[in-house]
Amino acid sequence: MSEPMTGRLSMKSRRYACLFAWVLLSGFLFSASAGAADDSHPLRPVDTSSPRASLQNLIENFDAAYSGMYDVMASHMESGRLYLSDDERRKQREILPIAKDALQSLDFSKVLHILQTTVPIERAIQLKEILDRIQIPVFDDIPNREVMERNSAKKWRLPDTEIDFVLIEDGPRAGSYLVSAETVDRLPEFYERVKHLPYKPGPAKELNDTYRAMTGNQNFTIYDAYTSSPIGLDRVIPPRWMLNLPGWTKTRIVGVTIWQWTGFIAALLVVILFILGLHRLTYRRAADRSVDSRLSWPALVTPLLIVLAAALAVPLLCTILRISGTPLTVTVFVQTAVLYLSAAWLSFVGSGMVGEAIADSEHLSRRRLDSQLIRLGTRFAGIVIALGFLIQGANELGFPAYSVIAGLGVGGVAVALAARDSLANLLGSMLIMFEKPFRVGETIRIAGSEGTVEDVGFRSTRIRTLDNSLVSIPNNTVVNTTIENLAARVMRRQRFFIQITYDTDREKVEEFATRIERLLADHPVTNKGTIRVRFNEFGDSSLNILVHFYLEVRDIAAELKEREDILFQIMEIAQNLGVEFAFPTRTLHVVAATAPVAFESARVPAQ
Repeated sequence: MSEPMTGRLSMKSRRYACLFAWVLLSGFLFSASAGAADDSHPLRPVDTSSPRASLQNLIENFDAAYSGMYDVMASHMESGRLYLSDDERRKQREILPIAKDALQSLDFSKVLHILQTTVPIERAIQLKEILDRIQIPVFDDIPNREVMERNSAKKWRLPDTEIDFVLIEDGPRAGSYLVSAETVDRLPEFYERVKHLPYKPGPAKELNDTYRAMTGNQNFTIYDAYTSSPIGLDRVIPPRWMLNLPGWTKTRIVGVTIWQWTGFIAALLVVILFILGLHRLTYRRAADRSVDSRLSWPALVTPLLIVLAAALAVPLLCTILRISGTPLTVTVFVQTAVLYLSAAWLSFVGSGMVGEAIADSEHLSRRRLDSQLIRLGTRFAGIVIALGFLIQGANELGFPAYSVIAGLGVGGVAVALAARDSLANLLGSMLIMFEKPFRVGETIRIAGSEGTVEDVGFRSTRIRTLDNSLVSIPNNTVVNTTIENLAARVMRRQRFFIQITYDTDREKVEEFATRIERLLADHPVTNKGTIRVRFNEFGDSSLNILVHFYLEVRDIAAELKEREDILFQIMEIAQNLGVEFAFPTRTLHVVAATAPVAFESARVPAQ
């Protein structure tokens, strides 16, 4: 490039050179969709075997990219077109590998993973801005690989600077001399200290002279052009139109121009309002359909939309509007935290819905232990997945995964000690669900309570007693005490005495017992091998006949019904035989003082 850019462009083209260079710089220098350049050795690695090779690679590749940008800019400016032609975009793609090779001279190992797509580009441009302003030795005076090996040197510092090239001794870049990670971290500081200095002659100075001539801003730098360039918008909004933006819109606040802040905040508000609007719409529709929104698809909408916004919308906005510096770092941190938190939220909610869907597909009652076990299993899986997202998110934000896991272990021990009763109850509920000593709806007798099981929760089992009270028994107590499952009985024992009067003669007693035994033998729900009807004892005021048998019924309602039927038939047998049922009586003997007088005994009802 023997002559300045401003000399090669017509006066008409100069008017737009600045903005197009501004857009082109960001549009093709570091695009992620790079095309391969025509190279006879496309797999040849960049030479970074010495400080000389790395520095030469950085400077020459950047200068070549700047020169290629001049050519594309000149072609477009002379054409008068609003947008780049296909041939000009092809030339852009051909320059991309050149600029990307320049990044190979820096060690970005300490840059967080979430910032690897943005920070390296900014740091490389800042380093080039520094090198274009300070005096550096000629390449022949910079040590090559042989000199470094001969001196057993692992570090070389650029004279009169704090820019270090260090030997990478392990990892995929082992054997390379790169700008140290510590230097990369301090490049913004170094850039601020030298950006007021003039450019040295070369492609960068020619490009920057054009910027300054067109904008009238003598402090304008190539780095300023890059960080305020609307990458991606050049395909939608012609850069010529953007040239007429008012000057105040280009004022920087925390390193970002006002127009960038305006576009970013406005777009972010649109995304947030869209999420809130769709959230309210889905919950309103669920309410109209009388659907429990906590257990149906509306519960997935909000976390899913947040995941999509954090994973796609926010990064796209930062890329298109070229948010950089501290605002970008803060935005990426918040975006990453929100992404993984919402992903954990989504997995937790989704696991509950999966459990409900499986339970419903198996036609299980919502209160049965099988459905409870399915819900517990899917919820536990959701918790594990959610923890995985949180650990990965912490790792992305710079917190080592092993530290997070260790912290969770220590925290888990503390929680276990503080909530051991709750954990014991949770484990108890799992044992109940696996062993199934009873089911919801069955009648049990446990811990002094008898009633019907209404629910088996994660903390307690709730029983509805015969007097309609609801008793909650901790699951830890349930698994450590004796449980009598009354509903599990295939037969229900019946044992009672029939009391008849003492004046009943033997023949009637025997006939009465025989007919009762025949009645029980003919009844359809009695167990025939358990029938026992015998004159059993002399009572205080009656002859007692023992009746013992089992009813083959499974619930108390059927038991009461069949027992009642048998008792009514026993009453009919007694009536037919003339047998009277006895009730407590008392005989009173009164003796006179002179001579005994016997009164006839009479049956008097006991008071």
